[in-house]
Amino acid sequence: MPPALFIATRPGSVALLTFMVALGQMSMGLYTPSMPSMAAALDTSISQVQLTLTVFLAGFAVSQLVWGPVSDRFGRRATLFVGLACFTAAGAACALAETIEQLIVFRFFQALGACSGQVVARAIVRDSAEGAVAAKVMSYIALSMSLSPAITPSIGGLMQEWFGWRSNFVLLALVGLTLATLVLARLPETLRVPVPDALWPGPMRRNYASLLGDRAYLGHVLMVGGMFGGLMSYQTGSPFVLMDQLGWSPRAYGLLILFNVFGFLAGSLLATRYSEAVGSRRMVRFGAVAVLISGLLMLAFPLAGHLSTASLLGPMMLLLFGMGIGLPNAFSGALQGFPRIAGSASALMGFTQMGCGMLASFAVTRMTGDVYLAVGVVCAVSGVGCFLAQALIIPAEVPTATD
Repeated sequence: MPPALFIATRPGSVALLTFMVALGQMSMGLYTPSMPSMAAALDTSISQVQLTLTVFLAGFAVSQLVWGPVSDRFGRRATLFVGLACFTAAGAACALAETIEQLIVFRFFQALGACSGQVVARAIVRDSAEGAVAAKVMSYIALSMSLSPAITPSIGGLMQEWFGWRSNFVLLALVGLTLATLVLARLPETLRVPVPDALWPGPMRRNYASLLGDRAYLGHVLMVGGMFGGLMSYQTGSPFVLMDQLGWSPRAYGLLILFNVFGFLAGSLLATRYSEAVGSRRMVRFGAVAVLISGLLMLAFPLAGHLSTASLLGPMMLLLFGMGIGLPNAFSGALQGFPRIAGSASALMGFTQMGCGMLASFAVTRMTGDVYLAVGVVCAVSGVGCFLAQALIIPAEVPTATD
C-alpha cells in the first residue's frame, strides 16, 4: 500500500498513531492520583512531587525541536522506534527510583522518548493526507491527546489503591514496549524524500524562522499553547485540591476526572461534523471563545470564595469542550502550509504547546498560598492568551499549500 494511502485507508494504523500521540499525555495523567502518596513515600514536599510533572513538560518541549528534524532526516519509522525504546527504559527506571531527585531525572528522560510519538505521528499524517482527510485524522489525534489526561487518572487511581505508585510507571514501560514492537511490525515509512540538511544548524534556523514568520502558523501554535497551559495548570493543582482539600480518594479522583471527557467528546463531535461546512477559521474562533470563558470562570470561583467539586470540574469541562472544537482545526491549519518540513513544523508546534504547559505548571507550583486560586489565575491567563492569538494573529482566511 502506498504511504499516501496509509492514514486514509487503515483504521488500525490511525489507532496506532493516536496511541503514540497519547503516550505523553498518559505519562502525565496516569500517576496524578498517586502524587500525595508519592510525597509521603519519598519523604518530600508537594511542590517537589509537582516538579516531576513540570520537568516532564520541559523535557517534552525541548526534545521536540530535535525529534522533528531527526524524523525529516532519517525517516519516521526509525525515529519512532528509538524514541519508544528510550521511553520504555526510562519508565522502568522511574519505577525503581528511591529518591525524588532520581525520579525527577528519570522523568526528564521519559519525556525525551515520549515526545517522539507526538512529533512523528503528526508528520506522518501530513505525509499521508491533506485537507479534510488530514483534519479528520487530526481530530482523532486531538481526541487522544485530550482524553488521555481525563481517562488515565481513573486507571491510575485504581493502580494506586491496588499496587501502589510504582505500578503506574511499570504500566507505562509495558505500553512503550508494546508500541515499539508494533512500530517494527506494522508501520511503513511515509517520508517520501528525506531532507539531508534537516539537522544542519543553518537550515534548522531558516526552517524555524520561516515557520515563526508565518501568521497562520504562529497564531495556531500560540492558540494551542494557551489551551494546554490551562489544561496543565489544572492537572498540576487538581490532585491536591480534590484529594487534600475536598477529601476525595485516589480512586474517586480518577473517576471524577472522567467527567471532563464529556466536554471534549461534545466539542470533538462538533468539529468532526461541522468543520468542513462551517470552515476551519470559524471553528478555531469558537474553540478559543470557550477556552476564554472557562479560564475566567476558573478564576471567578476562588475569588468569590467558593470551593466545590462542581466549581472545579465545570469550567474544566468547558475548556475541554473548546479544545475539542479548536484543536483539530488548529493542528491542520498550522501544518497545512509546510509539506516539505512537516516534521519541523510539528516539532515547533509541540515545543510551544508543551512549553506553555510547562510554564503554567511551574507557575502553579511556585505560587504560594491557595492551590485552587493558583490554578484559577493560570487558567485565566492561558484563556486570554488563547483568545488573543486567534483574534489578532491568525489571518481571516488561512491559505492552503499545494506544494
